[in-house]
Amino acid sequence: MGTVIKRRDFTAVVRQARQGVFVLAQKLTVPIDAPAVNVGMLLGEAALTAKSRNAPIDIAHTLDTILGQESHDIILENTDILFSPEYGLDVIKMLLQIGRNQRFYLMWPGEITGDKLTYSEPDRFDYKEYNIKDYVDTYVVLR
Repeated sequence: MGTVIKRRDFTAVVRQARQGVFVLAQKLTVPIDAPAVNVGMLLGEAALTAKSRNAPIDIAHTLDTILGQESHDIILENTDILFSPEYGLDVIKMLLQIGRNQRFYLMWPGEITGDKLTYSEPDRFDYKEYNIKDYVDTYVVLR
């Protein structure tokens, strides 16, 4: 089950968590010494290459290949491509699956209200809602 934590508890929780997804509230700074990966740029390039070969792109596999080459702690930036309805991804579940023995830090590109994470607006085609309690090894870091 996912957990909501305060920023002040972040360091202690990170020390104990061998793996997981840390969802960070927008504009929240936390002490992370980790490389940043521009997910949108790298997946966009991979999608363009696949399209030029008339081949479908497997976002999860491609992201796994990209992030598997990185270190134990990775800051994920420019992640809006993961929420594209055409891919039909459960973004948090996918990150947990590919993040074996890794910790991902995801600046949430939407709203965080209690145990709920939302992407986009309810009346838009790309709206998605996540209940943090549905995920293990997932931490929502709030102010």
